[in-house]
Amino acid sequence: MRKHYALGIILLFCSQLVWSQFIQIGTGTATSYLSGPYYRSSATSTFNWSKYAYIYTATELSAIPAGSMITQIEWEKAAGTITAPNTFEILLANNTATALTTGTTWGALTAGATSVYNNTNQGFLASAPGWESFILTSPFIYTGGTLQILTDHVKFGTASGANNFYRTAATGMAIGWASGAAGSAATALTTTYGNNRPNIKIHYVPGTPCSGSVVAGTANASVSAVCPSVPYNLSLSGNTLASGITYQWQSATSATGPFTNITGATNSSYQASQTVDTWYQCIVTCTASGSIDTSTVVGVTTNNFYNCYCTSGATSNTYGDIQRVELNTIDNSSTACNGTYSDFTSISTLLSPGVTYPMELDLMNCSGGTYSYGTRVWIDVDHNGQFDTYELLHDSYNSLPSLVSINVPFNITIPSTSLTGMTRMRIVIIESNAAPTPCGTYTWGETEDYMINISAPPTCPQPTLLNIVSTTLNQAVLDWTPGGSETQWQIEWGPQGFTPGTGTLVYTTAHPYTFASLTPYSFYQARVRAVCTPGDSSFWSPFVSWNTYNQGQYITWDNECPTTGFIDISSSPTATYTNIVYLGEIGITLPFPLLYQGTLFTSATIGNTGGVKLGTIGAQINTVMEPGNGLYPFVQQLAQSYAVGGGIYYEQVGTSPNSKFVVQWKDIPHWNSPIFPDGATFELIIDEATQEIYYVYDDVIMGNATGWDHGADAEIGVRGAQNINVSMNNQAYLQNNSCVHFYYVDCPNPVALTPVYVFPNEAAFTWTASAAGETSWTVIYGPAGFDPLTSGTTLTVTAASVQLLNLIPLGNYDMYIYSECAGGLQSAGLFYNFQTPPICSNPTAFTSTAGVDSLMSSWSWSPYTSFYPSTGFNLQVVAQDSALYTGTVYALDNNFTDTTINAAWYPGQALDVYVQAVCGQDTSIYVGPISLIMPISNDHACGAHEIIVGAPGLLYNNTGATVSAEELGIVPPVTGAQTTTGWANDALNHTTWFKFTAPASGNVRIDATGVAYNGQIAVYYGTDCSILPSFTLEGANDNEIDGTSEAPNFTVCGLTPGVEYYLMHDGSGTAGNYTIAISEVSVYAGVEGEVLEICYGESVNLFLGIANYSLGGEWIATSPAVVLQDNVFNSTDYASQTYTFNYVVSDGCAVDQATSTVTVYAAPSAGTDGSITVCLNEPFVLWNGLSGNIDANGTWYNANNTALTAAQDTSGNLAGQFNYDYIVTSPVCPSDTSNVLVIVDGSCDYTASIDENQMGLSMYPNPTSGLLHLAKSQIGAASVEVLDLNGKVLQTNLLHQELMIDLSTYQKGMYVIKVQMNGVNIIERIAVQ
Repeated sequence: MRKHYALGIILLFCSQLVWSQFIQIGTGTATSYLSGPYYRSSATSTFNWSKYAYIYTATELSAIPAGSMITQIEWEKAAGTITAPNTFEILLANNTATALTTGTTWGALTAGATSVYNNTNQGFLASAPGWESFILTSPFIYTGGTLQILTDHVKFGTASGANNFYRTAATGMAIGWASGAAGSAATALTTTYGNNRPNIKIHYVPGTPCSGSVVAGTANASVSAVCPSVPYNLSLSGNTLASGITYQWQSATSATGPFTNITGATNSSYQASQTVDTWYQCIVTCTASGSIDTSTVVGVTTNNFYNCYCTSGATSNTYGDIQRVELNTIDNSSTACNGTYSDFTSISTLLSPGVTYPMELDLMNCSGGTYSYGTRVWIDVDHNGQFDTYELLHDSYNSLPSLVSINVPFNITIPSTSLTGMTRMRIVIIESNAAPTPCGTYTWGETEDYMINISAPPTCPQPTLLNIVSTTLNQAVLDWTPGGSETQWQIEWGPQGFTPGTGTLVYTTAHPYTFASLTPYSFYQARVRAVCTPGDSSFWSPFVSWNTYNQGQYITWDNECPTTGFIDISSSPTATYTNIVYLGEIGITLPFPLLYQGTLFTSATIGNTGGVKLGTIGAQINTVMEPGNGLYPFVQQLAQSYAVGGGIYYEQVGTSPNSKFVVQWKDIPHWNSPIFPDGATFELIIDEATQEIYYVYDDVIMGNATGWDHGADAEIGVRGAQNINVSMNNQAYLQNNSCVHFYYVDCPNPVALTPVYVFPNEAAFTWTASAAGETSWTVIYGPAGFDPLTSGTTLTVTAASVQLLNLIPLGNYDMYIYSECAGGLQSAGLFYNFQTPPICSNPTAFTSTAGVDSLMSSWSWSPYTSFYPSTGFNLQVVAQDSALYTGTVYALDNNFTDTTINAAWYPGQALDVYVQAVCGQDTSIYVGPISLIMPISNDHACGAHEIIVGAPGLLYNNTGATVSAEELGIVPPVTGAQTTTGWANDALNHTTWFKFTAPASGNVRIDATGVAYNGQIAVYYGTDCSILPSFTLEGANDNEIDGTSEAPNFTVCGLTPGVEYYLMHDGSGTAGNYTIAISEVSVYAGVEGEVLEICYGESVNLFLGIANYSLGGEWIATSPAVVLQDNVFNSTDYASQTYTFNYVVSDGCAVDQATSTVTVYAAPSAGTDGSITVCLNEPFVLWNGLSGNIDANGTWYNANNTALTAAQDTSGNLAGQFNYDYIVTSPVCPSDTSNVLVIVDGSCDYTASIDENQMGLSMYPNPTSGLLHLAKSQIGAASVEVLDLNGKVLQTNLLHQELMIDLSTYQKGMYVIKVQMNGVNIIERIAVQ
């Protein structure tokens, strides 16, 4: 009978499918791949995992009666397909949720949900647009209220492209997640993939109220055996399908019970999980009739967790590899460099709960380049066959250079709740910045599995927190935290790397313990165990290492510069120029060992990108700081230097042991502008004696004020056992500092000090412990400038926070926070200064919006104390980007809203608005600014804003400005960017209008270069602002004339004084702030003055030749051959004549000039002194006694200083020497004088030898201005030569009786006439004048 009834129920269900109905929720037309039901952004996206959660309210589902059976779900697709196989699961839940919170985990969302569809061979092939449909494999009973729908997708098939679904906004009702790695129960879903739901159809069969006897049917499980804690589905078949039925699933550890109710399992299906074999049944009740029935029992066995572990491994063996694993007794090497997955479960070791063990991994990147590898270690301590989140015992990232084995040491602590017995350890490394997961495949890396035997620890607890307190050159102080009440410990110590069990053993009854008489500059290690009673000792602690280099354990930093300052080695003949190419490196041996964060290095790799990696000569220096030991003064994507002398240099400066190692990057440009010659110049300095490290910056201006300069695109810091970020792509540090100094201490200051609040009478702060891990701090505070050694208030805190009480309003305070480290050490103190606010509290939630000539503002306010209520508020309005207190203050009433009106506010004006509370005589600080742009009411010509000629330029903004068709019709012509008649193009983007009245001169300068904004301006004349086609263009400019600004700056001339003109400003591209200033252009060069007279070779200031001049003009010579030196004319090398020079003063199109006239006079030349020897009574020509250039217009003076009328004289009958002077004068230049010494020889008499002139030669006139007459009486031909004073023959002639020689073309001066006949030579000097 029961079988027949069940069959009837099945037939009823099948018939009801025919009667099924559906509702559609969501009709949006927007499409996206972000909102589910699965994620696929492109054909090649690596985000193959996604999860989504949606809720639908009872109101939205009101058409579905409670008790209805949901049978099918469809989502509306817009584009894309994915071929099988894919995994796709749908889960449903009845609940009362009204919203989904971002950050909710998948485990929390699926708790109590039922898997109604799970297909591992799913294809998504519905034609688009259309509906992707899923018929549920387990129909779901809707009980009323909220319905939660969840989807879980893993993509394995081939996607055609993005899979987009139509979606509808639903804030707070959808969250999601997508990733390139598998998720888990801990995966958090967020609104990044939410706040929208894909349009959905929900098919259902309405429920019929139950009556009479109810049938529970058969209990079914989706699996017969399951791994521990893995979910599976329970469902019923052959049961009564109707509304008004309740369900209660029960479980038991045997098929015969006893059974107990499962909390929350109250639907016809249930998602269960278990850790032991379990049997299930369901109690079904018809509420109306009271009929109760129990389903059959179904059992599910639990597999041994050994067989339940998920698979994991790389798909390629060309990159990361685990070379060696060391943990307790495990020491396994596998150096083949071809691992993807390695099963080492035949290798095991014994570990105990609550004990910390040292562990080491040797990792290698088996290919080229340097890559970051995520490294994780799990141990399945709860024996459930899974690697849960809390079982992750190590998580790190390691930078692995090519083919170099990197040792990664760390400690793992076995959870105290671990189950004893054999279990599995999994180690995964993945070449990625993403965190490795314990399951699934990945591209590069390796997975290794080992067995761990967990057993109870010894009764003597292990000491913890073993640490080195301090070290010197020959001693070290070791401390630890006792594991219990033990009073004796054993220490094993020795050189670093000694084999455990072979070291030196010492017993002590006290801690800290001091090692004395150590060897300087050496490395040691030690471990400790407790001795509780004879024969009862704890496990050994992990080793701790130290060195005797007298270096502190922790690296810290400040902004001090080295005493040497910047050391420029680029011109040093002993420096090494590396010639590193773009993105290149060079490996070097350090000139001395460097002890860096406890490790000694002798080699390094220098990178073009501004970083250095230690301990390798083949590493890749990437564009960001990476894990490993690295120094990064200015790491970013830098190009190869193109500047002369630019590049990368290194040198040891000085001699050991006091030398310095310098690496200098000189003029290295940003990669995005490699031809920019002036790149960054900076250097790394390592001090050999102190091992301190300095970064020194000489030039960090790289050609982009916001993108590159001052380290805007650079990372500055160090990487190693401790990582320090000094500056991360931020300009603030290098705008205020030029050095970074790294040094070592044993007790560093705390870090990340953060104010929690600062009130008038109290303040609170938090911070982070330093690398020393201290748990106690001393805080001393007092008035600014107090001495913390002698005064102040002292607090001791054991949490990284403090509250300072009894402060005064508007007080200025200093605070020092000291770390209290192990062994009684205290840090140097972290300093912080702060000011308390006034008692009148600050307004909050301040908003302000702009209207035409008005501001509408509102705010909230609550008092610090009821004793100081507000009595009013002040609103301060300042020009945008101007300093506070430079604007106008508006006193407001005591309401929290205000409309402030000021007719002086103009269209596009950029304002900053602040609000301040007034509490009687006290005020708060100003809160703000809120930056506003006044409405663009001058978007058309008739709304033009008036600009006063001569007034200072104002700041405008064109955000929201539009362009009209009429404006496009009057665009200036395309004449070029730097013209005054048009623009570089005829496009309009954001037009605004202004007007001005032409000044008396009719000339104006229009200057928009007050801010750097790419705009263009046109000036028009028009009589009707509403008819733009009637406007006439007066001038236009795109880029600054004779400048570099992309903003207009030009002049317009010839305007009619007193007439109004229109100005159209347009922004090229993005809207923003701009300025316009209009000033009158009036130029005056001066008036012509007297003629300037100078002597040849002299210089003259041309301004002396004009009067009433104005400065700023230019002197121009009218003769192109004359070169001026500004306003100075130097007459050297120019002819002696009159010159004119024009002084031109211009401002754009306005020009005026004045003329200065200069007459240059030749300097007089009287020739070079000489002598003449004559006989008594002999006539002589004085010219014959001179040489050189001679002006013939001078005056001769005899020995008696009497002026002669000619250059001839006759010696007397008195022998001796007689001086004749020749003086040439000038009206401007100084006179010149030469001297002829006439020597009268008394041994001869001219009158006695006249007959000796056989030729009877005569020459006249002498001086001559042109023709020279020669005559002789002797018969025959004589040769005649004309020579200059240097003996050069200028012409030759024959003289028979008479001869006329033309000397008119010769320059004035002295010449020689030589007449030769029959061996007789007659030589005479002739003056040409």
